[in-house]
Amino acid sequence: MNGVLFFGGIHDVVTTSPSGGYRDSIKGVTFDDAVVGGISIPAYAPASSMCCVPRIVGRNSVRAYAVSDLSKGSMRAGHAPDRPSGGTSIILEIDADMPVTTMVRAAITSMEAVTCVMQDLDIRDADGNVCSGCSRLSVAVVRNRGSDLYIRGTGKHSKMGQIIGEAVYESVKRSALINGLPEPYGFDALSRLARAGAGNPPSRDIVTDPRVDAMVSAVISVMDGVRWGLIPSDAGTSTARSMIESFYGEPLPEGDDVLALLADRVASDIP
Repeated sequence: MNGVLFFGGIHDVVTTSPSGGYRDSIKGVTFDDAVVGGISIPAYAPASSMCCVPRIVGRNSVRAYAVSDLSKGSMRAGHAPDRPSGGTSIILEIDADMPVTTMVRAAITSMEAVTCVMQDLDIRDADGNVCSGCSRLSVAVVRNRGSDLYIRGTGKHSKMGQIIGEAVYESVKRSALINGLPEPYGFDALSRLARAGAGNPPSRDIVTDPRVDAMVSAVISVMDGVRWGLIPSDAGTSTARSMIESFYGEPLPEGDDVLALLADRVASDIP
């Protein structure tokens, strides 16, 4: 059974699925599979990749079940994909009673944890933008009305919110790694540059000097700041050029696309 069945207590659920909403006194929540007296949410990744991560701190207890495919369909808010694909589905079981509004806040905290996974794995769209979410995302948050623990906080400021973030982050990341990440993937210099929209994806595994990888990562961060409007374009570009020229000890060729020039320079050193 791909999901969770409840034994004892009275469980209610709030889901963000297309046919979601609030349901009380359910017997279980599953990915795709029907369960008598329960509900199912869409699985946007193979159910066989389901990962379950529990977190318990004092009386605060949660379990996060996730199936996640970030190899496609990842996107940045405001940048619509050609067609929805891939995605992430989460069942968050909280062993506490709470208002429905607190359940909804737990869903938001879970969605933020998915964004954190994408940031930490440096998942970008075809234009080199850092992704913030999935084209398809379903979250089911379950409360236990039979619990003697009553909470009102599931935001990041609360202990419950903290362990929700930890559990969802880890379960989504584990499932995503099982299903594979978008190509080109890796933290070597050329893969990082290709994801940022510069250079061609490497056709083989590349091993570069870790110092080159660190320099490339720093330059991409500066140019991300330019892209986001945090750094003036001329200041960011000149700073990035200075970093590259200082590292290699020679002038960088003329051109406005600093990342493309850097990709050519890095590739020229690789046999």
